[in-house]
Parts: sequence; C-alpha cells; structure tokens
Amino acid sequence: MKFDPSPTAIWKKYERDRDYKRSIGLYDRVRRNEAFYLGRQWEGLRVQSLDPLIFNVLRRCVNLFVAMLVSDDVAVRAQPFDMDEDGRQTAHVLERAFASAIERSGVKALGRPLLKNACVDGDACFYMHFDPALETGQAVKGDIAVELIDSTNICFGNAACDEVQRQPYIIIAMRRDADEVRREARENGLSADEIEAIRPDDSGEYHRYRTSADGERVTLLLHMRRTENGIAFCKTTRNAVVMPEKVLPYRLYPVTHLCWNRVRGSCHGESPLTEAIPNQIAINKLYSMYVQCIKQVAFPKIVYDMTRFPNGWSNDVGKAIGMRGNPNDAIAAAFRAPDISAQVLQLLKQMMTDTAELMGASEAALGTVNPDNTSAIIAVQNATAAPLELTKMEFYRFTEDWARVFLDLMGAHYGVRTLVLPNEDGGEPEKCTFDFSALAGQDMRLQVDVGAASYWSETMQTMTNDHLLESGVISDPLVYLENVPDYQVRGKHDLLHALRVQQQQQKEANNNAENHSESQS
Repeated sequence: MKFDPSPTAIWKKYERDRDYKRSIGLYDRVRRNEAFYLGRQWEGLRVQSLDPLIFNVLRRCVNLFVAMLVSDDVAVRAQPFDMDEDGRQTAHVLERAFASAIERSGVKALGRPLLKNACVDGDACFYMHFDPALETGQAVKGDIAVELIDSTNICFGNAACDEVQRQPYIIIAMRRDADEVRREARENGLSADEIEAIRPDDSGEYHRYRTSADGERVTLLLHMRRTENGIAFCKTTRNAVVMPEKVLPYRLYPVTHLCWNRVRGSCHGESPLTEAIPNQIAINKLYSMYVQCIKQVAFPKIVYDMTRFPNGWSNDVGKAIGMRGNPNDAIAAAFRAPDISAQVLQLLKQMMTDTAELMGASEAALGTVNPDNTSAIIAVQNATAAPLELTKMEFYRFTEDWARVFLDLMGAHYGVRTLVLPNEDGGEPEKCTFDFSALAGQDMRLQVDVGAASYWSETMQTMTNDHLLESGVISDPLVYLENVPDYQVRGKHDLLHALRVQQQQQKEANNNAENHSESQS
C-alpha cells in the first residue's frame, strides 16, 4: 500500500489509534491510576458525613517496585565479531563513546520516571534522536538525546503487537507551543501559507491534566516508517506539514517500549494498580467510617431530665446549674456508648497487608518486620522479589534495546570524532580519531550490564578478585590490577606502568645474576 504523507492521512491514523485506546479504556485507566498514586483518591466525590481519609498503600508499593528495579549502574560493551587489532581498537572506542553518550543524554536518570510510568500506566517508551545543537567539547557538535514518552502518546501501526521493530509505522504525539512549531517549519523551508496553517488546537486526551497555557499549544505528530533505505520521518499537525518526509540510514526504529505486565493481543501493558484500586477504596472508606464512629461514641455523654433543668445542661467549669426541686433528687448521669468492635481495626490491617502482599510487597520487603531472625527475613525478601524477576528481565531487555539504538544513531550521525583512550602500558592517554560511519550496517556483539544484581557487576568483580588473590589463585599483581575497574583505583594506569617497569627491572637483575654465576663457574 502506497504511503500518503498528507497531514489528513496521518491524522486519520492518529485518530484510529485514539479510538482503539478509548475502546480498551486506556485514557480513563491511566488518569485514574495516576490520581490514586498521587493520593487524589476522593477526587470528584462530595462527602459530607465523613472526613475523607487517605491511607495510600498503592504509592508505597509502586515506590518499592521502582527502587528494586531501577539502576544507575549501566555499562555497554560493544565488540566486533572479528576481534583482530582493529577490532580491539573499535571495542575500546565504542566503550568510551557509549559511556559519554549515556552520561550526556541522561538516559540512566530517565530510568526512574520510566519505571514509575510503566508501573502506574502499564507501559512507557523512550524516543531517541540526534540533537545537532548539543555541545560535545569538540569542534563537532551534536549527540544523542532521549525523551520519555507516555503510553497515551505512542501510536503503533499494529496495535495487536507490542514489538517495536515489527511495526509498519509509529506515530508519537507531542504538545508544543504553536510559535515553536512554526519556527521549526520555517527552518525546514516551508512556505508562508503552510506555516500560517499551523494553529493551536485542543489537546483532547493528550494531557492527563490541562494547563492554563494549553490554549497556545498544537498537537505535533512525528510519523516514522520503515523503507528500503532506512527509516523515513515526517512531522505534521492536523492541517499542515511541519517537516517533509526524509529518510535517515537507520536500521532500527529509534523507539524502545517497556510493558509492566504484557497483555495478549495488545500493544499496551497492564498496571498492577488497576486491580488494587477497589481494595484501596475499601480501605479509605472503612478507615473514614472507623474514625467517624470513634469521634461519635468514644467520649461519654450527659443524660439529664429536661423537666428538672429548664436552662439545660452546661459543661463550663465552675458554672452553677439551675434546676427545679430538690438538688439531691436531680436526675443526671453519664452515658457511654458500647465500644466499637475490635474486628474493624483488625480487618483494616489485614486488608492493607493482603493488598500489599498480593501486589508483591511483603512486610519484610517494606521493612516493617522486627529483625529478630535476620536469615529468615532475607529469605522472605528474596522470595518477595521473585515475582519481579520477570519485570526485571523485561527492563534489562529494554535497556539492551536502547543501547542498540544508540549504536545505530552513532553510525549514522557521529562521523569522524576524536576520543581519548587510556594507554594500556600506563603511559599518557592517547588521542584517537575514529570514523563512526564505518559502523553503519555492521553487526556487533553487544553486552549490556545493568545494576549490581545483574549477571555482571563491577563490585562483585572486585570482591571475586580479592578472594582469588587471598586464596593464591592470582599471584601476579598485574593480573589482579588489570581486572579492577578503573574508577576504583585512582591512577590505575600509572600504577600498572610502574609495576611493569619493576617487573622488567627484576627480570633483568635475575638474568644478570644468572650470567654472573655462570661466568664464575
């Protein structure tokens, strides 16, 4: 089917995806989950007989899940399949380039809001692009930028599939200032009439919460599709073209997608909050009624004969109370209502505990257990974290996906750049010029290491080296030091150089001693 690049055709695709999202209740579900996570759990209800109390079990569970999964320790190692001298040089260059791009793009810090969005909404996305204006510290400007995309703003061409690279097309919806979009259209060489057609519009379901400045914004659609020569991009609004279609030599869509719980036959995931919201509502209602009942019956009430006290009863300190007849015959007594059943509070605690545990957050994981038996608590924490292993593996897969996109963008945009590589012999760092365009179309052996709990950890590597040194398996200090991560030993390369010089001097001294003894004999 031939592609129609007109704004009307692209907008129809966008509207078709919005209809699909409405049919599965995505917009309402995301809005409700976000409100309950933020604590707006009585929003829209007019409660007069109760004090609306909130005991937010859901937010604590979500924060626990994000803390257990997120990691700021992300390292990427890319190696060519042919590891000759040039291959090793390429591997060192890519390791430095990845470290610089990851740090400059802030992709590790974006992992926290991404996991929170995926947990609350069901899924979330990264969109990566090359920003030519970013400073790199070199004469060549430009580097990779990463944006977090909500699940409500990503449109997949095949809504029944959640695999990004199998999509026929992808649309990303963005709300931008109308003046900013006009400026971009002017930079792309569009005519004045086309620029004039860019006007503010309604956000629809785009924003969960409308802002006062939303009236000056316009919905910008970024459309991308796969072609024989790469990925084709174009930007449109409802009635105007902002960027005509252009093809970039990418092999992959610059989009990565993370689902918290996969749903068969849908590109959107399911949030653990959705099924727990009725429990949260019941907890809030029961707690509010419990407190209201305590306020009404906890304090004793005075019961008196109104015929004997014509002026009524007064609780003012020291104030005389007038009555008719003999004061000794006055009828006034304190009345106390029966205590509220203790089962109510027990039920509340049980509901809160069961809700958290069914979501995957036990008391041991939340830290509410007295540490009487440390081994047992650790075992319970490990058992609690087991259900999150599937989500953790999904997050590792997601991290590897964006690393491959980074490599794809480097080959397409970096060109010739200068990098500083450490000298293996411990000398001064060397400047290396590398042409990244040579990476285009190459297959790399990519290993992505995430966090201290993954299959590779720098801290665990150091501890293992220490044990091997203590047990005598490693006797050469050079071998030990080469396996220690650079940041853990300051001046590591200078120390390696000094050890190599020392070993060489020791070897020469031993050879001289052997030659001297042979000459004497």
